[in-house]
Amino acid sequence: MDERSRALFDRLLQSKKYGAVCRDTLQRVAEECSARHKKPKEAEKAAKEKLHGITGAFLTPVESRRLFGMVAGLDVADEENLIRILEQHASTRERLPLATMDALYARLFEITGRPRCILDLACGLNPVYLSVRLPEDCRIVGVDIQGECVHILNEAIGSPERIIGIHADLLSRDAIPSERFDVALMFKILPLLDRQKAGAAMDVMAAVNARYLVISYPTRTLGGRDVGMMENYAAWMADHMPDNRIVVDQFVAGNELFYILKEN
Repeated sequence: MDERSRALFDRLLQSKKYGAVCRDTLQRVAEECSARHKKPKEAEKAAKEKLHGITGAFLTPVESRRLFGMVAGLDVADEENLIRILEQHASTRERLPLATMDALYARLFEITGRPRCILDLACGLNPVYLSVRLPEDCRIVGVDIQGECVHILNEAIGSPERIIGIHADLLSRDAIPSERFDVALMFKILPLLDRQKAGAAMDVMAAVNARYLVISYPTRTLGGRDVGMMENYAAWMADHMPDNRIVVDQFVAGNELFYILKEN
């Protein structure tokens, strides 16, 4: 990094809101924004806006400590506590109630079979749900750029033999583990990757070593408006289908369009 990028990177790293974001992400954003904006304040404003667009699900230190305690004390039979945990992150909160989440995964696993090894990209707190619902012999690997979520997965749940969180940027080399998975989840992440770097979505799909890919796209805005997102993302998916996979199921659940892709 040049001097201006390094200074911006350091400011982002030291901030309470962005300090736990993956360093690769902070460095990339700092370099991009410093190159576009010569004034430090304008570069920092642009960097923060970009980071918010990449991941708006930030946890304050107080929220992170409280959530850590909730997860560490989780009883698999205590569904009320599980709900409170899942409500702390936007990606799991929008799939509640639990009956709706259970129905979604029942449909997914009816096609894929119940996995013994599952990868969750841009996972948030979803591995907490998976740890409760999947058998203890199922290995769960989550990748996320938010350090708080990764810390919770690694330190508050079970053992590293069963659950592991990886703090990484999916645009970075070697962010995706090379091991073989039964199922890989990619919920509402692929177009976001392509907006950051052309061709990134195809690169990520190609890098995942899994029998099944489960991919989702939003069908409505955060405000609940129908602006043709489902049609647009269906066309996007058609243009980005990997040559080595076929669609074995496609359906809408809640405000998400789901595809299940199988190796051919």
